Amino acid sequence: MNPILLLVVVLILLISLKIPIAFSLGITGILYMVLFPGDVTAAGLLDKMYMGIYNYTFLAVPFFILAGSMMNTAGISERIFSFALNLVGHIKGGLGHVNIIASIIFSGMSGSAVADTAGLGKIEIEAMKKAGYTPEFSACITAASATIGPIIPPSVTMVIYGVISGASIGRLFLGGVVPGFLMGFALMVLVYFKAKKDPAHFPSYPKPTVKNVWASFRRAFLPLWAPVIILGGIIIGFVTPTEAGVLAVLYALILGVFYKEFRFKDLKETLVETSKQVGAVMLILAGARVLSYVMTLQRVPVLLTTWMLGFTDNAAIVLLLINIAILVLGMFLNSSTILILTVPIIQPILQKYGIDLVHFGVVITLNVMIGMITPPLGVCLYVASDIAGVRFERVLKDIIPFYIPLIVVLFLITYIPGIVLWLPNLLMK
Repeated sequence: MNPILLLVVVLILLISLKIPIAFSLGITGILYMVLFPGDVTAAGLLDKMYMGIYNYTFLAVPFFILAGSMMNTAGISERIFSFALNLVGHIKGGLGHVNIIASIIFSGMSGSAVADTAGLGKIEIEAMKKAGYTPEFSACITAASATIGPIIPPSVTMVIYGVISGASIGRLFLGGVVPGFLMGFALMVLVYFKAKKDPAHFPSYPKPTVKNVWASFRRAFLPLWAPVIILGGIIIGFVTPTEAGVLAVLYALILGVFYKEFRFKDLKETLVETSKQVGAVMLILAGARVLSYVMTLQRVPVLLTTWMLGFTDNAAIVLLLINIAILVLGMFLNSSTILILTVPIIQPILQKYGIDLVHFGVVITLNVMIGMITPPLGVCLYVASDIAGVRFERVLKDIIPFYIPLIVVLFLITYIPGIVLWLPNLLMK
């Protein structure tokens, strides 16, 4: 049997046995070492694992995760929700639109879809259920809107992609702004038409007075500055993306102290939770580095590029095939694992077809975010259904319509690169 085919079969078997992804990847690498001892030694294997996480830019990952957790515990989520409610709560579809706008705002602070779902979701779902929305719809719109989180900067997923591919993280962050707003608009269109079709289950709020809007804006004013400070600092060259993560943590801490809603106990809990999340990501990065090295030894990227060039010379078809493959992988693997396993293989193909790495980075980020709400994995969908108090199986039917606007935006940014590249080209030469 072909060595790579054997390793893929073993990896699939280990994952299907519910062995953690990081260990499945590591075991697969060790198996290759045992079967082909001349290719790599134990010391070489450990070196590759170490080099998989030895990168200064990766420091941005724990800082952005920590910033998102601190924002949730500092009373910021409630202020954002209140402002969004006064802004769009009166539109047909009411709290559905509020949910989406709140996610857009919060995405400029956390960079994590799970943080958005877990933090804002508690406030959003409780409010929606009280207003008469079904728990299933409340969970689905919360999970779907949370996918905007890693698209609008900052983004943990884009940091990982940028390190692996060598693409500019600053340009990636800027490239996600327009697609993120497009996603929000597309989801709002869906909610509007669902509300128009069934108004009884989609109550709206009375139109607020200017005084109410202004009062909620004042309460959310300081949190609204977070994305401006983070992204603005990167654009003007005041901070690197890694330093922007530190800046985000400091700003979240200042807000927590200023609002008197952040205690030492909260800091301890957020640090512990962040450590768990970062530890899991780093273990996956280390294990995946081994598998990527093995694939390089077996010339998989070269062979795949050669096959693709022989199959078609049309970049549009190549992007279609890659998108379909990533969408399928997103059903079974988390976003970090998909990036680590596929980007080293796909990158030579992108270069051969002249596909911009920043453009593709935003495309693959949106693609893997769709996986966050796609069963059987669907992490965000699991979190949202748990908060809503409904079984996971009950939300599967309700989530189907939400794939339509997200996939439409995915294909728009895939085939109209200007949607992604306009802002980076304008602000970062």
